[in-house]
Amino acid sequence: MRAASAVFLILGTGVGFFGMFKYISPRAADIVKPIPQFVPQGSTAAAQVDPALVKQLEDTLQKDPKNFAALQELGNIRYDERKFAEAASIYARALEVQPDNVDVRADRGGSLLQSNRVDEAITELKTVLAKDPTHPQGLFIMGIALAQGKGDREGAIAAWKKLVETHPELPELDIVKQQIKQLEEQPRRK
Repeated sequence: MRAASAVFLILGTGVGFFGMFKYISPRAADIVKPIPQFVPQGSTAAAQVDPALVKQLEDTLQKDPKNFAALQELGNIRYDERKFAEAASIYARALEVQPDNVDVRADRGGSLLQSNRVDEAITELKTVLAKDPTHPQGLFIMGIALAQGKGDREGAIAAWKKLVETHPELPELDIVKQQIKQLEEQPRRK
């Protein structure tokens, strides 16, 4: 995914994950307040998909199952459709072809997180950040995984502060800064 699109999508994912986790984890509301909706008007549901493109990608993969570009694009489409488990599986296939691709690995981490597979997501994100310690999508998703999935507010703050420090040009950082502030203001649990 292109960097700006990836950040936008992951922010949308973060919004959805924060909202979802309010109902899954009783501690979530105590850790992080839901962040404001960061989705453009009219795109609150799964993305519209061109069936002809999906068919073309599937045909390509039937002929060449290791076609990285087709795997990545199909994974992106499934993610946009909010079919997160399927996206994670497709991204895993892409990583068999290019295991060092941090963008696809971060996308897989986001898909796993959306599938409530927090530990697997964190493992993927640790790999991303080991290869690229300032990867914006990796830092953002790691913050969500730590705050919501593990209740590790210090870890989430550290990931998000590094994102703010290393990518001050990202327009979405106001939302991240709000989350950092909310986490820092929460009383510590004993």
